[in-house]
Amino acid sequence: MKSFKDKFKVVNGLIRQTSGGIINKENDVELDVIVEYRSGDNNGWFEFYDTKTGGDKWYASGGLWFSKNKLTDYDGVFSLSSFIISCLKKKGFDVSEVE
Repeated sequence: MKSFKDKFKVVNGLIRQTSGGIINKENDVELDVIVEYRSGDNNGWFEFYDTKTGGDKWYASGGLWFSKNKLTDYDGVFSLSSFIISCLKKKGFDVSEVE
């Protein structure tokens, strides 16, 4: 796979929760999203934040680890957002282990 850095906008519902339960929930949040993959070390990262407050209200980032063209692990969030999974699928990555 070739290295890439994609930037795009999405509108998505978000939930912030802890082991004690949901502490914040909001529908239709406009987000700026960045997803990057570096072929040199076969790793990547993601970041997304709400456009309304520039990330003051909603912000997340994390790492992406690959084995060849397969996403094998991630961190930073409890579950990897569908818009990040979709971006990686469009680039030809196998994301079956995290879907």
